[in-house]
This record gives sequence, structure tokens and C-alpha cells, in this order.
Amino acid sequence: MKTNSPEIHCPSEQPSTETAASTSFTLKGNMGTFGLLFTVLAFTAPLGVVFGFISVNISFGIAVPIAFVGVLLLMALFAVGFTNMSRKIPRPGAFYTYIGEGLGRPLGLGGSFLALVTYGFNIIAAIVFAGIAVKNLVVSFVDTSALPWWAGALVVLGTVWALSYFNVELSAKVLSTVLVVEVLAVLIFDAVVIGNGGPEGQSFAPWNPANLITPSLGILLLFSVGVFNGFEATAIYRDEVRDPGRTIPRATYLTIIFLGVFYAISSYALILSAGVSHAVADAAANPVEMMPHALLTYFGAFANQVIAILLVTSTLASALSLQNILSRYTHSLAVDGVLPRRLADVHRRHGSPHVAAVTVGAVLLAALIGLIASGISANDLYGGASGVAFYGMLLLLFLTCVAVIVYFRRNRAGASPWKTFVAPAVAALGIGFALLKASLNMELLIVAPGAVVTVLLLVGYAALAAGVVIALVLKRKGSPVYERIGRRAA
Repeated sequence: MKTNSPEIHCPSEQPSTETAASTSFTLKGNMGTFGLLFTVLAFTAPLGVVFGFISVNISFGIAVPIAFVGVLLLMALFAVGFTNMSRKIPRPGAFYTYIGEGLGRPLGLGGSFLALVTYGFNIIAAIVFAGIAVKNLVVSFVDTSALPWWAGALVVLGTVWALSYFNVELSAKVLSTVLVVEVLAVLIFDAVVIGNGGPEGQSFAPWNPANLITPSLGILLLFSVGVFNGFEATAIYRDEVRDPGRTIPRATYLTIIFLGVFYAISSYALILSAGVSHAVADAAANPVEMMPHALLTYFGAFANQVIAILLVTSTLASALSLQNILSRYTHSLAVDGVLPRRLADVHRRHGSPHVAAVTVGAVLLAALIGLIASGISANDLYGGASGVAFYGMLLLLFLTCVAVIVYFRRNRAGASPWKTFVAPAVAALGIGFALLKASLNMELLIVAPGAVVTVLLLVGYAALAAGVVIALVLKRKGSPVYERIGRRAA
């Protein structure tokens, strides 16, 4: 996804208020709670997290399972304020809308640009990882290394690009099927390893909160928070679900609970597979091999081929979910007139943001071709893109917590102090701590020369600042676009 500021449609080129008002930009869909739940869970790629990230968490301490329980509680506190905002402000836009309502239109527009950059880097990471997964899958069946990683990446991009054109319910069906299969695969792994007990047997140590008290606690929590991405996407589908006042909060809480429990149990199983006394050292020595070694030990070589297939479908599902989210953020900005209104068009039959989806796919294709031509290795691309996305999401979550507090300080009528101040304030402290740790330890998120790490760290802030500046320029010019920022009018 390109990180430069989106083109501003000059106020003089905007359609008249009457024309804008006469055109419906409302997306259409009929997703229920579980359709929305599966759609946002697919974004997180649970199998990919268990296979590739949890071992990194374990390298910082044995208490990963109880850390995930703690992060579950932290994200539930965030959801208290987040879902309360979704009820009080019944408009799509999610971060874009909520940050704008709480912290003002300039920061709201800045938040939307930050979201575009964050999800853009996230989907690039997913597509690159998909390319690597496709290559590994082919190699597991055919003894060849001639296939370039980018061939699979382009196929995955083309697939999600095509699917994003249609009704969100088609994506939901695809995502639900893929998600159920990958979750079942991980649960089978968990059941077998926990039932076996591993080389040292069952242990309470990974669940003991006392084992969280280590010098690496902040880093452990940082990486644990990072794999909860996705639950916040529920609100972006507001126009495409049944009874959004109930569906969005239910799906948000169910996503958080599922991820917390799923990751806690799976990390415990992975620790047992190596043995409690050896798990941290094994993970620190070679985190990439921890899960494959466990699969070979407990399931045999065939399991690696099955997982190789599921990793491809998992990353494809994640990329599709991200493509849908990016399309809807682009659609919202076009509805408000920040981006060209043509991007706000809704397909008459599918009710989808088809023009925005096609445009986002084209931008992603151009970005991917440029990255391929640059000659940067797939591992470096994946690491850099996922690190920027990880950091950007922490920044968005923190800004949203602050926005919730500020909004409800100004609008106190009938508000519960727990929902409007206590829960979001505690969430802001926890997420702020993770953001601080990320800022101080970016070399752990992005393996690159110091100057590159610094530039990538600043990408999100640059996007945020660009949005603020553009909004202030629109305000000074008296543009009607400024008044619409945050989906205040269609």
C-alpha cells in the first residue's frame, strides 16, 4: 500500500450537496454475529500466529499462556469503550470515525491515513508470507527451488482482489470455511500434545503469574498484544451486518475471548512439546523450527505437508480480510470527499465498495511489483512490513482509547463511569506501555539497519501528521469536505 498522502479532491470539484445527498453510499450485507466473527478472525491468521509467532513469545519467558490471559483482559477493557462508541456513534468508519469524534476532525483524518498505512503494510506482509508459504508447499511435494516466492504472492493477490469485488457475505463464507479448518488443525495439535504431556509432563509453571516477573516482561507482553490484531475491524462492517447495535459488540467480545483462550492453550501445548525446562532456550535458539520440530515429533512428516497447505489458505484468508478492510476505509474517505467520490460507489447488486476494492487491489499490485523489482528478500519484506503494521496498530488502539475518554467526558448524559472512563483508561495505560516498549525496541520488530528501522518507525507518524495537515488546510479554506470528515454525512 502506498504510504504517501492520498490525493485530495479539491472542494471546487466536489458534487453539490444535493447531488451528494441524492446518492446512496451505504454498503449492503446481512452478516450475523458468527459471519462477522469469522471474517475478523480470519484477519488474525490463527494458524500463522501459532506456527510463526508464539515461539518468539516463548523466547522471552515461560509464562506466555498466562500473559495471553492478561492481554485478553486488557483487550476486553479496550472493547468496553470501543463498543460503547459503536452504539453512541452509529456510523461506519471505526478508528476514523471514533478518533475524529473524540479528538477532533484533524486527528480523525490523521487516524484514517494511519489506518490505511497500517492495514496496507499488514496486507503486504500477508501477501509476501503467502508467497513464501506457496513456495514451501510446492517444495514439500516437488524437489525444486526454482519457483520464486512472488509467483505465489501474485496468485494470492489476484484471488483476494477478485473476491473483494463481490458481496461481503461471499468473503465471509470463504473465510469461515478456511478458518474452521485451520482452527481444527491447531486444536488437534493442542489436544495430542497436552494429552501426551511432552518429554517432561504437565506443568503449572506456564500458568503461574509469578513467572511473569522477569526483565523481559515488557517485551513478552508487547508481542502478546501484537497478535490480537483484527478484533477492532468489527465496526468497519457496520452497514453490512444485521442489527449492528448487537452484532458488533458480540462479535468484538467473542473475537477477543477466542483469541485469548486459543493462543493461551496453543502456547501451553507448544511449551510442553519441548519440555518446560527447555522451551525458552529452544525458542530463543531457533524460533522458526520450534513448531515444525513439534509436528515431526508428534505427527510425522505428513503433518508438515498438511500444515503447509493450511498456511497457504490461512494467509490467503488473512489477505482477503485485509483487502476488505482497506476497501472500506477507502470507501469511507471517498464518501466524505477526501478521496475522489468515484471510489464511494456501491455495486447495485452486490452492495460492495467495488470501485474502492478494484483501486486498492491495483495499488497493492503496483506496490508489490515495485518491491519485487527492488530485489529485497521475501524475509526482509515480511519482517519490515509486519513490524510497521504491528506498531501502527498499537498507535491506533492508543489513540482510540484516548478518544473514547475525551468523547465521553464531553458527553456524560447517562454514561457509566466504568464504560466511559475506568475501562478505557486502564486499557490506554496497558496499550501505552506496549507502545512505549515497541518504540524503545523497534529492532526486535524490524531486523534492518538502524536508519531503516528509524524511517519505518516514522512512517505511521508521517501518515498521521499528513492527515492532520490536510484537514487543517481544508478547514482554513472553508471546504465542506472538512465538515464531513468522520462519516458525519453521506
